[in-house]
Amino acid sequence: MSKRILALLLALVLIVGVFAACGNDSGNSSSGSSSTTSSTGGDDASTPEGGEESSESTPTSTGADPTDEFYDFTCYWYYDWAGIKDWGADAASKYWGEKFNVNIEFSKPDADPDSKLNLMLTGGGLPDSMILDRGRVLNSVVRANALVEIEQFMYPGCSFETDVAKIAKDLQRVDGKLYGVPNWPRGEGAVATGGNYQWIINTATYEEVGSPKLETMDDLHDYAVKVKEAGLSSYSGMSVIPFGCTNTNNGYYVYWPFYRSMGARNLVENYFTQEDGKLQICVREPMFVEALKTANKWYNEGLFTSEVFTDDGDMWLEKLTNARPALIWYDFSQDDTNNFRRIVREKTDGKTSYEVLGDPNSELTKDMPIWPKASEDVGIIYGDENGTVGWNVNVITTAAARPQRIFDVFTYMISEEGSREQLYGPEGGLWEGTDENGIPKLTKPYSDITSAEMDAAGAWLWTQPASSDWIDSIKFAVNAQQPEDQRNWVVSLQSDLCSESKENPHTGTKFITDQNTGLTNLIDPQDDLGIKLKAIQDELQVRLPQIIMAKDEEELEKLVQEAVSTCEANNIDDILAIWQEQYDKNIEMQGFDAYDPEYINKVYGLS
Repeated sequence: MSKRILALLLALVLIVGVFAACGNDSGNSSSGSSSTTSSTGGDDASTPEGGEESSESTPTSTGADPTDEFYDFTCYWYYDWAGIKDWGADAASKYWGEKFNVNIEFSKPDADPDSKLNLMLTGGGLPDSMILDRGRVLNSVVRANALVEIEQFMYPGCSFETDVAKIAKDLQRVDGKLYGVPNWPRGEGAVATGGNYQWIINTATYEEVGSPKLETMDDLHDYAVKVKEAGLSSYSGMSVIPFGCTNTNNGYYVYWPFYRSMGARNLVENYFTQEDGKLQICVREPMFVEALKTANKWYNEGLFTSEVFTDDGDMWLEKLTNARPALIWYDFSQDDTNNFRRIVREKTDGKTSYEVLGDPNSELTKDMPIWPKASEDVGIIYGDENGTVGWNVNVITTAAARPQRIFDVFTYMISEEGSREQLYGPEGGLWEGTDENGIPKLTKPYSDITSAEMDAAGAWLWTQPASSDWIDSIKFAVNAQQPEDQRNWVVSLQSDLCSESKENPHTGTKFITDQNTGLTNLIDPQDDLGIKLKAIQDELQVRLPQIIMAKDEEELEKLVQEAVSTCEANNIDDILAIWQEQYDKNIEMQGFDAYDPEYINKVYGLS
């Protein structure tokens, strides 16, 4: 196992290389003014990400911003679920604050993020920086002339040039310009690594109902039914929930696993399918409607309740840490931030745990399939798409007095040095020195580090923005250094189960593709078609939970048809035609369709 992890590490190190981090140069700065140019949103406002206007500009900065002058800047999270932390309260952010002589004040909306953002853009006062979704949200802010483009802050030797692949930069451009430091980007030639959502079982509950086989979706259903009929209580005395998933106001985390169990391709922008390489609105895709019917069946059988649509993050975490869910669809990597599994194990002296299906390191689940299939007719169950662009972006607004300093901070966070500190805090705490490959040497075994020590170090608290390549290569290597029985549960799962593996290829791993990138940049959200797209998204956010909770199949079909009618009344076919053109261009640009049998068979080691 350690050889496998080390092989992946070496591959990543060779691919990414070792580069100097932005912010180490104390040369002259080109910052200091809030009048830095932003997009005009003029005649080329429809230019897509990666379009013809995507040539990189020549860096104009002469170096990082001098840090002799203290700078206090604000950063606004677009998301109402964001966990706001205090800068400087832990070792990592305290160290960065001193290194760059900054303080960052974070904020988020209490509710309705779009309304709050619109208020800011129309005179409500811009923060200095923001964390935004790519696509519709980023486009709106760019075209409101609220952001500065960031390539002007690059300078010779700046690691941002090399830590983020060229295609990743090009694919996230808006109107030909680059506005965001991406979160979880990849460098040139990267392989797919990491992992998040998987099927998880509560070990105590599983054993209480006789440890049934879990090989198909029918088996998962029967297990949940047994749990319901048994009327079990968790260690905390609270009732056990047969099935639970991440709180999901639009139903995504309910319908997603049911849909993919049918051998479906990954969903695009939550509500779109891509079967046979053709984009479609989900409610017109027959296989997706079948997934909704399966979810509806589980709901009407009482295997989960409407709380999955109404809980907030804290409510869901409370259920998890009280060991209430028996079968779970969840991001297992959250254990490195919210400690959901560690808390349960600590509270029960290890008598109750959570285990991921197919985990090669779990005696209980290692022989179970990673992705139980809906039927014997299903072929491949695909793992997650792993793009080079990453997820969301950190942007700098026209209100910032020292945009170069903000750029320096954000790009340092995706450098090799910054990544080490995101993972384990600054040197001198949880680690001391590095090996010949730049891998930090922990001061004690990882398994001996308590959650309190992790929090004090700031470990995993500040991974926004973060680098997929650096984070994964470093943490995989550190984990491989540990004794086999003391390795980190999350990291072992990501390296051994979820990451693309050349030595041990297997179905269900992640795979690289950017074919779905930039679709939402094609339609201006302020134009008529952009307004209609938002109306479609709003409709499905409300309608899909209603469909899942329909009292019978007749009502379900009626609600589906109402959703289809709303989509069609809002020109869904015009939207699909525009998106499809860019989708096809992306495939041509990257040189392959990730769902082509030749490509996916190579990733999964199939004949």
